[in-house]
Amino acid sequence: MTFIPMTWVRPIMAGTAIATTLLLPLQPAKAQFTNPYTFNTWNNPISSSADTAIMNRAFQRMVAGSSSGTSAAVSPVAASSAPLGASSFRPVARQLMPQQLAGDPTLSPTDQQQLANLYAELLANYHHWLVEEGEQRLQHNVAGAMMYLLLTSHYVLNDGEELSQVEQDVILQNFNNALASDAHFQFLSARGKQELYETIVISAALPLALYFQGQADDDPSLITQAQAMAEATLIAILTDEAG
Repeated sequence: MTFIPMTWVRPIMAGTAIATTLLLPLQPAKAQFTNPYTFNTWNNPISSSADTAIMNRAFQRMVAGSSSGTSAAVSPVAASSAPLGASSFRPVARQLMPQQLAGDPTLSPTDQQQLANLYAELLANYHHWLVEEGEQRLQHNVAGAMMYLLLTSHYVLNDGEELSQVEQDVILQNFNNALASDAHFQFLSARGKQELYETIVISAALPLALYFQGQADDDPSLITQAQAMAEATLIAILTDEAG
Protein backbone atom coordinates (compact mmCIF):
# COMPACT_ATOMS: atom_id res chain seq x y z
CA MET A 1 0.00 0.00 0.00
CA THR A 2 1.23 3.46 -0.90
CA PHE A 3 0.65 6.85 0.69
CA ILE A 4 0.11 9.86 -1.55
CA PRO A 5 -0.66 13.51 -0.62
CA MET A 6 -4.32 12.67 -0.27
CA THR A 7 -6.75 15.17 -1.78
CA TRP A 8 -9.05 14.84 1.22
CA VAL A 9 -6.54 16.20 3.71
CA ARG A 10 -6.60 19.83 2.67
CA PRO A 11 -10.38 20.44 2.79
CA ILE A 12 -10.67 18.56 6.06
CA MET A 13 -7.89 20.46 7.77
CA ALA A 14 -8.80 23.82 6.27
CA GLY A 15 -12.47 23.40 7.05
CA THR A 16 -12.11 23.15 10.81
CA ALA A 17 -11.16 25.74 13.39
CA ILE A 18 -8.61 23.27 14.75
CA ALA A 19 -6.70 23.23 11.44
CA THR A 20 -3.17 24.54 11.90
CA THR A 21 -3.16 24.33 15.72
CA LEU A 22 -4.46 20.77 15.81
CA LEU A 23 -3.30 19.09 19.00
CA LEU A 24 -0.09 21.05 19.40
CA PRO A 25 2.37 18.65 21.03
CA LEU A 26 3.54 19.13 24.58
CA GLN A 27 5.64 16.70 26.62
CA PRO A 28 5.72 13.93 23.98
CA ALA A 29 7.02 11.35 26.45
CA LYS A 30 3.72 11.61 28.30
CA ALA A 31 1.72 11.61 25.07
CA GLN A 32 -0.16 14.79 25.90
CA PHE A 33 -1.08 17.66 23.62
CA THR A 34 -2.11 21.25 24.10
CA ASN A 35 -5.76 22.09 23.70
CA PRO A 36 -5.77 24.73 20.94
CA TYR A 37 -8.42 26.79 22.73
CA THR A 38 -7.54 26.63 26.42
CA PHE A 39 -3.86 25.57 26.19
CA ASN A 40 -4.52 22.89 28.79
CA THR A 41 -3.02 19.45 28.21
CA TRP A 42 -5.03 16.33 27.44
CA ASN A 43 -4.18 12.77 26.49
CA ASN A 44 -3.87 11.92 22.84
CA PRO A 45 -6.70 9.84 21.32
CA ILE A 46 -4.88 6.55 21.68
CA SER A 47 -4.77 6.94 25.46
CA SER A 48 -8.54 7.25 25.62
CA SER A 49 -9.24 3.58 24.94
CA ALA A 50 -9.39 1.21 27.90
CA ASP A 51 -8.08 -1.57 25.68
CA THR A 52 -4.86 0.03 24.41
CA ALA A 53 -2.92 -2.38 26.65
CA ILE A 54 -3.79 -5.03 24.06
CA MET A 55 -2.08 -2.99 21.36
CA ASN A 56 0.84 -2.37 23.68
CA ARG A 57 1.34 -6.09 24.11
CA ALA A 58 1.21 -6.69 20.36
CA PHE A 59 3.77 -3.96 19.68
CA GLN A 60 6.00 -5.27 22.45
CA ARG A 61 5.85 -8.75 20.93
CA MET A 62 6.99 -7.34 17.60
CA VAL A 63 9.89 -5.57 19.30
CA ALA A 64 10.80 -8.75 21.18
CA GLY A 65 10.60 -10.68 17.93
CA SER A 66 13.37 -8.53 16.48
CA SER A 67 15.70 -8.91 19.47
CA SER A 68 17.38 -11.96 18.00
CA GLY A 69 18.98 -9.74 15.37
CA THR A 70 16.44 -10.30 12.62
CA SER A 71 14.10 -7.38 12.07
CA ALA A 72 10.45 -8.16 12.69
CA ALA A 73 9.66 -6.10 9.60
CA VAL A 74 11.66 -8.32 7.25
CA SER A 75 11.67 -11.71 8.95
CA PRO A 76 9.74 -14.44 7.10
CA VAL A 77 6.15 -15.11 8.14
CA ALA A 78 5.83 -18.31 10.10
CA ALA A 79 4.10 -21.22 8.40
CA SER A 80 1.68 -21.44 11.33
CA SER A 81 0.43 -17.87 10.89
CA ALA A 82 -3.11 -17.28 12.11
CA PRO A 83 -5.84 -16.44 9.57
CA LEU A 84 -6.52 -12.73 9.22
CA GLY A 85 -10.00 -13.25 10.60
CA ALA A 86 -8.43 -13.67 14.04
CA SER A 87 -8.11 -9.89 14.30
CA SER A 88 -11.30 -8.93 12.44
CA PHE A 89 -14.67 -8.00 13.93
CA ARG A 90 -18.21 -7.32 12.83
CA PRO A 91 -18.97 -3.61 13.42
CA VAL A 92 -21.85 -2.81 15.75
CA ALA A 93 -22.35 0.72 14.43
CA ARG A 94 -21.14 2.89 11.56
CA GLN A 95 -18.74 4.74 13.89
CA LEU A 96 -18.30 4.78 17.66
CA MET A 97 -15.28 6.83 18.66
CA PRO A 98 -15.42 10.28 16.98
CA GLN A 99 -17.94 11.71 19.43
CA GLN A 100 -16.30 9.98 22.41
CA LEU A 101 -12.81 11.21 21.59
CA ALA A 102 -14.06 14.74 20.88
CA GLY A 103 -15.89 15.02 24.20
CA ASP A 104 -13.31 17.26 25.83
CA PRO A 105 -15.27 19.28 28.44
CA THR A 106 -12.89 22.21 28.01
CA LEU A 107 -14.11 22.68 24.43
CA SER A 108 -17.32 24.40 23.45
CA PRO A 109 -20.06 22.22 21.93
CA THR A 110 -19.28 23.73 18.51
CA ASP A 111 -15.60 22.94 18.80
CA GLN A 112 -16.33 19.43 20.07
CA GLN A 113 -18.50 18.82 17.02
CA GLN A 114 -15.82 20.15 14.67
CA LEU A 115 -13.31 17.77 16.23
CA ALA A 116 -15.76 14.87 16.02
CA ASN A 117 -16.34 15.68 12.36
CA LEU A 118 -12.60 15.62 11.75
CA TYR A 119 -12.24 12.22 13.43
CA ALA A 120 -15.21 10.88 11.48
CA GLU A 121 -13.70 12.07 8.19
CA LEU A 122 -10.35 10.49 9.01
CA LEU A 123 -12.06 7.15 9.67
CA ALA A 124 -14.17 7.34 6.51
CA ASN A 125 -11.19 8.22 4.37
CA TYR A 126 -9.11 5.41 5.83
CA HIS A 127 -11.75 3.02 4.53
CA HIS A 128 -11.78 4.84 1.18
CA TRP A 129 -7.99 4.51 0.98
CA LEU A 130 -8.23 0.77 1.65
CA VAL A 131 -10.70 0.43 -1.23
CA GLU A 132 -8.36 2.39 -3.53
CA GLU A 133 -5.50 0.10 -2.55
CA GLY A 134 -7.60 -3.04 -3.03
CA GLU A 135 -7.28 -3.87 0.67
CA GLN A 136 -10.93 -4.11 1.71
CA ARG A 137 -9.93 -7.14 3.79
CA LEU A 138 -8.41 -4.71 6.30
CA GLN A 139 -11.66 -2.85 6.92
CA HIS A 140 -12.76 -3.68 10.45
CA ASN A 141 -9.49 -5.46 11.17
CA VAL A 142 -7.46 -4.46 14.22
CA ALA A 143 -4.14 -5.87 12.97
CA GLY A 144 -4.58 -3.82 9.81
CA ALA A 145 -5.21 -0.69 11.85
CA MET A 146 -2.09 -1.38 13.91
CA MET A 147 -0.06 -1.81 10.72
CA TYR A 148 -1.50 1.50 9.47
CA LEU A 149 -0.33 3.19 12.65
CA LEU A 150 3.16 1.80 12.20
CA LEU A 151 3.26 2.72 8.49
CA THR A 152 2.03 6.28 9.02
CA SER A 153 4.42 6.83 11.92
CA HIS A 154 7.35 5.57 9.83
CA TYR A 155 6.26 7.75 6.90
CA VAL A 156 5.89 10.92 8.96
CA LEU A 157 9.03 10.44 11.06
CA ASN A 158 11.17 9.61 8.02
CA ASP A 159 9.98 12.37 5.70
CA GLY A 160 7.91 10.27 3.34
CA GLU A 161 9.91 7.04 3.37
CA GLU A 162 7.67 4.02 2.86
CA LEU A 163 8.14 0.42 3.88
CA SER A 164 8.17 -2.16 1.10
CA GLN A 165 5.12 -4.30 0.40
CA VAL A 166 6.97 -7.36 1.71
CA GLU A 167 7.69 -5.54 4.97
CA GLN A 168 4.07 -4.42 5.23
CA ASP A 169 2.80 -7.96 4.71
CA VAL A 170 5.07 -9.35 7.42
CA ILE A 171 4.17 -6.57 9.86
CA LEU A 172 0.47 -7.25 9.28
CA GLN A 173 0.87 -10.96 9.89
CA ASN A 174 3.01 -10.40 12.99
CA PHE A 175 0.36 -8.14 14.50
CA ASN A 176 -2.36 -10.59 13.52
CA ASN A 177 -0.49 -13.46 15.16
CA ALA A 178 -0.01 -11.43 18.34
CA LEU A 179 -3.72 -10.61 18.54
CA ALA A 180 -4.72 -14.18 17.71
CA SER A 181 -2.77 -15.42 20.72
CA ASP A 182 -3.91 -12.61 23.04
CA ALA A 183 -6.70 -13.90 25.28
CA HIS A 184 -7.71 -10.37 26.30
CA PHE A 185 -8.26 -9.38 22.67
CA GLN A 186 -10.08 -12.56 21.76
CA PHE A 187 -12.52 -12.09 24.66
CA LEU A 188 -13.24 -8.47 23.75
CA SER A 189 -16.77 -7.80 22.56
CA ALA A 190 -17.31 -6.67 18.98
CA ARG A 191 -17.94 -3.20 20.35
CA GLY A 192 -14.68 -3.22 22.27
CA LYS A 193 -12.77 -4.30 19.17
CA GLN A 194 -14.43 -1.59 17.10
CA GLU A 195 -13.55 1.06 19.68
CA LEU A 196 -9.94 -0.09 19.70
CA TYR A 197 -9.83 -0.19 15.89
CA GLU A 198 -11.25 3.30 15.46
CA THR A 199 -8.98 4.77 18.12
CA ILE A 200 -5.90 3.33 16.39
CA VAL A 201 -6.96 4.57 12.95
CA ILE A 202 -7.67 8.09 14.21
CA SER A 203 -4.37 8.20 16.10
CA ALA A 204 -2.55 7.11 12.94
CA ALA A 205 -4.38 9.46 10.58
CA LEU A 206 -4.03 12.64 12.67
CA PRO A 207 -0.27 13.12 12.27
CA LEU A 208 -0.41 11.96 8.64
CA ALA A 209 -3.05 14.57 7.82
CA LEU A 210 -1.07 17.26 9.61
CA TYR A 211 2.10 16.17 7.79
CA PHE A 212 0.41 16.44 4.38
CA GLN A 213 -1.05 19.80 5.36
CA GLY A 214 2.44 21.02 6.22
CA GLN A 215 3.69 19.86 2.84
CA ALA A 216 0.79 21.49 0.99
CA ASP A 217 1.33 24.81 2.80
CA ASP A 218 5.14 24.54 2.71
CA ASP A 219 5.01 24.99 6.49
CA PRO A 220 7.85 23.18 8.31
CA SER A 221 6.25 23.91 11.69
CA LEU A 222 3.26 21.72 10.84
CA ILE A 223 5.56 18.92 9.73
CA THR A 224 7.46 19.22 13.01
CA GLN A 225 4.18 19.06 14.95
CA ALA A 226 3.10 15.98 12.98
CA GLN A 227 6.39 14.26 13.73
CA ALA A 228 6.15 15.07 17.45
CA MET A 229 2.60 13.73 17.51
CA ALA A 230 3.60 10.48 15.79
CA GLU A 231 6.56 10.03 18.10
CA ALA A 232 4.45 10.66 21.19
CA THR A 233 1.90 8.07 20.11
CA LEU A 234 4.57 5.40 19.62
CA ILE A 235 6.12 6.25 22.98
CA ALA A 236 2.71 5.97 24.63
CA ILE A 237 2.30 2.48 23.17
CA LEU A 238 5.77 1.15 23.87
CA THR A 239 5.95 2.49 27.43
CA ASP A 240 2.35 1.81 28.51
CA GLU A 241 2.65 0.31 31.98
CA ALA A 242 -0.55 -1.64 31.40
CA GLY A 243 1.07 -3.65 28.64
